[in-house]
Amino acid sequence: MGRELSTSDALRQSTPAVLFGETRGWSYFDGPSGTQMVSGCIEAMEGYLRTGVSNRHGFSPAGDQTEEMVGRAREQLGIFLGATDHHIVFGQNMTSLAFSLAHALARGHEGGSVAVSELEHRGNVDPWLQAFSDHGASERWITVDPATLELSRVDIAALGDEADLRLVAVTAASNAVGVRPELVTLGRIAHERGAVFVVDGVHATPHAAPPVDEIGADIFLFSGYKLYGPHIGVAAIRRELAERLVAYKVLPAPGTGAEKFETGSQNHVAIAGLLGTLDALATLAGSAGGGGARATIAALEEHERALADGIADTLAGCKGVRVFRGAAPAGGWAPTVAFDVEGATPQQCADRLRREGLFVTCGDFYATPLAQRLGVSRSGGWVRVGVAGYTTGHEVSRLVGAVQALAAGR
Repeated sequence: MGRELSTSDALRQSTPAVLFGETRGWSYFDGPSGTQMVSGCIEAMEGYLRTGVSNRHGFSPAGDQTEEMVGRAREQLGIFLGATDHHIVFGQNMTSLAFSLAHALARGHEGGSVAVSELEHRGNVDPWLQAFSDHGASERWITVDPATLELSRVDIAALGDEADLRLVAVTAASNAVGVRPELVTLGRIAHERGAVFVVDGVHATPHAAPPVDEIGADIFLFSGYKLYGPHIGVAAIRRELAERLVAYKVLPAPGTGAEKFETGSQNHVAIAGLLGTLDALATLAGSAGGGGARATIAALEEHERALADGIADTLAGCKGVRVFRGAAPAGGWAPTVAFDVEGATPQQCADRLRREGLFVTCGDFYATPLAQRLGVSRSGGWVRVGVAGYTTGHEVSRLVGAVQALAAGR
């Protein structure tokens, strides 16, 4: 009998682009910018297209199929995210959804303050600050300790003294350096002050994000293409909050439920693909649906963490390499390692690694507040390595060896 595949090996065997890359000596460490799609995603999109497409509420079998598929996707995503009391809303991407929701949240209330953190991707900053500032709100920043990369406890505590705190927005994991802030306290303070608690789950969701209900998020956002799926944005919005918000929409569109936030016809092909992604992930755990997909992501997380910690520890001991990690934060790390190399820009490093078939990313990744805080803006940001569920130990060894050679000037 053959060796039983690990969950990671099984995922790798289910990801065609990764297997194609294997034949060319390619290794993908660019998951934070988008993972490769699993076969189940591709097949679900093709299957939806081949059997007939229709807009919502269509009077045909294709219309029935679309209704069933969208309904099941909402249901299973709610289970996957641990969002039992939330509407699941689809959109073009996370940032577009955030801008739409920000305008709905800001309307009808003047003044107050909005709190964001220096760990954020600008997609979880600018929608809230711009929309609320149009209504006279001021901004509050939760700073980052450059030594530990954790959010300032002093700044977090100070939020409890805000007289009219409107919204608190924070990431579940930094897309640049991988640190996971402790979310429960932030959520509690936001709710004590009557504020909406928004969590950007884009970077955390592929790596075992905490259940939405557990962290108290009123709004939780993520992107399907970071989760081995298609380009589509998802928002989980607490039902009570969703029903009292007045969405910006065309007048004939539904005025209740998730649909009032879904402007225009949705990308049903991508929704089908995301549902197929959940089903494919669940199969790897010998299960089904959103619960099975969550079990698979949890199983992959230990594998990913071990590889990422190995990369960080090895590179930290390499002369000329600076790794941006502190002591173990309260929330832990996503499997992401950011570093720079003395004598080479991040782009030069990425170009060199690409020539060796090692695909990383470089820049500030729209995490401009953190890049400024850590002093890397002028030098081009970071080199970023993302470990995905399909990454192997052999690939990590190749990567580490290549960075060591680069740092040594070879």
